[in-house]
Amino acid sequence: MNYMELSDTVRLTFEQTKIAVFEETRYLFSDYPLLLKIWQQDAYMTTIEEGAEQQLAPLVSDSFRALFTFIVNDLSEYKFSTKRLIRSAVENFADTIVQEMQPYIDEVSLPDFDGPVYDREYIYANSSTTFHLMRDMVTKKTGFEEKETGFMGTELVDNQGQLHGVAELRPMPLTHVQEADPLGVDLVATTLSSLDELTADIFDLVSYLWMTGKRDEEGFIEFHSDDALLLRHHEKGDSIEKLKFKERERFNIMRRVAALTSVWVALNDGPERVKIVNAQDMESKLYNFQDFKRMFEVGSVRMAFDKRTNEARGIYALQIRPSSILQPYLDGTKSSLGVLDLKVFKYSYVTEREHKRLTRYLSRQWKIRTIKGSLHQPFKIATLLDEMDFPARLNGMQIRDRLEEVLDDLQRDEVIQQWDYVEPLDEKKVGKKGWFQNYFSQLAITIMPPTIVVQENRRRIILPNTEEIMDLSVDDTVFPDAEPPVVEEVVPVVEEQIELPLEETPPITPSISELTPELLREKIDALGYSIRKAAEEMGMSHTTLSRYLNRKIKRQNKDNDQKMLLWLIAHS
Repeated sequence: MNYMELSDTVRLTFEQTKIAVFEETRYLFSDYPLLLKIWQQDAYMTTIEEGAEQQLAPLVSDSFRALFTFIVNDLSEYKFSTKRLIRSAVENFADTIVQEMQPYIDEVSLPDFDGPVYDREYIYANSSTTFHLMRDMVTKKTGFEEKETGFMGTELVDNQGQLHGVAELRPMPLTHVQEADPLGVDLVATTLSSLDELTADIFDLVSYLWMTGKRDEEGFIEFHSDDALLLRHHEKGDSIEKLKFKERERFNIMRRVAALTSVWVALNDGPERVKIVNAQDMESKLYNFQDFKRMFEVGSVRMAFDKRTNEARGIYALQIRPSSILQPYLDGTKSSLGVLDLKVFKYSYVTEREHKRLTRYLSRQWKIRTIKGSLHQPFKIATLLDEMDFPARLNGMQIRDRLEEVLDDLQRDEVIQQWDYVEPLDEKKVGKKGWFQNYFSQLAITIMPPTIVVQENRRRIILPNTEEIMDLSVDDTVFPDAEPPVVEEVVPVVEEQIELPLEETPPITPSISELTPELLREKIDALGYSIRKAAEEMGMSHTTLSRYLNRKIKRQNKDNDQKMLLWLIAHS
């Protein structure tokens, strides 16, 4: 819209009012270019929700929200706005407006990207669906199969069945002399075996370092194996000089970097997403795909050599950059950055795989929900299980215990603020035939983010290598529904367990009123037990015991009280 061509006396729409507030006040804040950039984006970007509800979206900055409210509501005597009315209010109360905005002016500052990454609490990662699918794709080696092209390939399909692109593995040695490249023995097998959660960590880390780090004239950054290892092993306050990494750990990191450079992607760049009914019958010619391009490109490579034999030991550093197919998600063109807790790098990619997957999923969802103002919307358990991708060998009871354990760990590590079932779990249904698919997986859980995550997700970001302000607009095509429809068979078919009823226990002498959460916790701590171990001995679920100890159970269950009291007496 050309603001200058808009009549001074015409009644403004909500969208036009936002623009008028910005345009008529901008001269007052000419000394604060960063603030004006934020306001310009707020004013000229109107979401579908804003247009429908005629009110500012949650994504709008606090400063512009205050400016808009002060001028339109506090300074205006009319129920509608025109350019002339807004201009008159600004001219008459210019000093007052500047005074009202002063606290927000003082708060506006560029984010600090100086200093080592391992000293931060979090990094930023793109929250768009396509970026998420590309990152998730490098964790699933079983998703690739041989295609007619002769390469191993897979499709990038979201939870709604929409095709975003296709990927192929086209591994090539990272060094000119293949014999000197320890990764060049069986490149396809090596690449496939390297697709796991650690590779997704490297994907996020390289992307972040490229967004915020120093680049050479060709756009490459220097990536060292220590960049990743320090995130995994460094603790706050420790000296990095004391950390010693094994040679195997260094080459393990670089093997995954090599895997990332072996993935070639073609994105569906057409005006509409194509819904896949049967992926096996997909014909690429029906879709508007871009040409295949590497996700990451490599420049010079630094090799490690044995001091005695001068034999090549492996790659320990290299130059790397995202290709043109990935850069738009990192340079401001298609960016919507969300906070990713750095603890995701500390979880083991072998034994805590689900911790990593859930942390990344929640990171993305919290960005989306911050934008949409739906942070309190529950998560379906079926959706969480689908994202966490539990091994098929686990039965329903094991999956439930593992899910609760992961959520407890994330809460303990302050990755999440708290979690809880929307409705109390009916333990009488647990263990019965069909309980897992028909009952448990249909329940919902509320998972709340830490306050700092919400604050950072609302923040406007200017990256060092771009003049664009990130996250100032919402492209409604970027985010599917925050809680997508559950894909059929999201949970592997498991062998149902039927719990036999416990033998009736004769009533004990002490009364139930003698049982208190404090007394029980004191005994658990004295024995050096975990809550899970104590719950197993009591014959009840870990969640029920945890909720009791934290006084979150609204309705007492006499059977559970009896189990806890029996256990307490047995250990007295």
